[in-house]
Order: sequence, then structure tokens, then C-alpha cells
Amino acid sequence: MKKLLLLIGILLLPCLAWAKGISFTEEMHGYGYYQGEYRNVSVYFKVVVTDIDAWRANQNYAAKVTGELRLDRLPSSSVTGTLQILAPAPNDAGRLLTYRFAGGGIQFVGIKHVYNNAGLDLLDDMTTLHGLFQPLGQAQPTVQELLYGHNWTSELHFEWWKPATLWDFSWSFATISTPWYEDLAVKILFLKTIFGDLAQVLFPWAV
Repeated sequence: MKKLLLLIGILLLPCLAWAKGISFTEEMHGYGYYQGEYRNVSVYFKVVVTDIDAWRANQNYAAKVTGELRLDRLPSSSVTGTLQILAPAPNDAGRLLTYRFAGGGIQFVGIKHVYNNAGLDLLDDMTTLHGLFQPLGQAQPTVQELLYGHNWTSELHFEWWKPATLWDFSWSFATISTPWYEDLAVKILFLKTIFGDLAQVLFPWAV
């Protein structure tokens, strides 16, 4: 019996040590100012949070971003970068999602400014990205310049009002290094951390 319990303990030990993570996809569409003109732009991302507990403990934790950038009259390009999810906004009561990515000779930095008040207006905050496209290597604006100096020339939206878009986003979530019996709990923890009570409206499967 003792040997059996020891064996079970050995088998469960890796589960206890796992850094549980989560990934999801996001697509946004809008306009971007680049090379002296406004252009239609679309981005398609996979976002990976490798350790959800580290993210919840450190608000400046950076998730990994990979994906595709489509900017009018330019070839589509693969991009890589980071996403800081809900870091504190400097000198402000709100929080920020800060996107940084580059590829195909182009770089981008942008923010979503989110306030903590409850309600559906949170959706607009969470789904409107303001930023700047530049040739790779140029000095990028700071978060403060984007937030307070309005130093942005591009606006992209996660089109949550389209059922297909919200459906694809909702069902794109996948856990990483997570035991099967904690799969749903990790997804719910992530969504509730971001959306609070609104998660029950947007993602009823998470209730």
C-alpha cells in the first residue's frame, strides 16, 4: 500500500510543478497610417501566456505574440512580439494592454486603455487598439506618449459585435501544461481576471 501511494505521489508531482498556461487567438481590423497614407490593415494573432499564475502576480508580465500582418499594398508578413495584459496605466486609474510586434520590415506599438468600471463599455475599451506603424528600427513612442500625447495614427478593432468573430475567439482558448482536470478552471480564471462579472455574459460556458 505504501509503495502504491508513493507511486501515485511520484506520478502527481509533475502536475503540481507545472506552470499552467493558456493560449488564444485574436484578429483585429481597421486602418493604419504608413508611408504617408492611410491603409486598411488586419492582424491575426496567437497569444501565449506560458504561466498564468506569474501573469496574475506580475501585472507587467509579457505574453508572447505570433501571427500575420496584412497592410494594404504591401505583402502580408509574419510578425512576432509581446502583449502586456492589463498592466497599470501610468498616472491613471485604468489598465493597459500594450501590443508590440514586428515583421516584414515594419514595427508596431499600441495600447488598449481599459477602465475598471463594470458594464458593456468595457468591451469598447478592450477591443479598440490605438498605435503606430513604423519602418523597423525607428524610435517608438512611449506608452505615456500614446496614452496622453495621442501620438497614434492607427486604429484597429476586435469586432466583438460579429457573432463569428466572438465565437472563434471564445473557442480558441487552449491550456498549456495543464492537467485535464484543471483545464476549465484555468480558462475561467483567465477570463474572469480580465472581464470580471462581464465574463458570464460574454462567455456563458465559463460560468
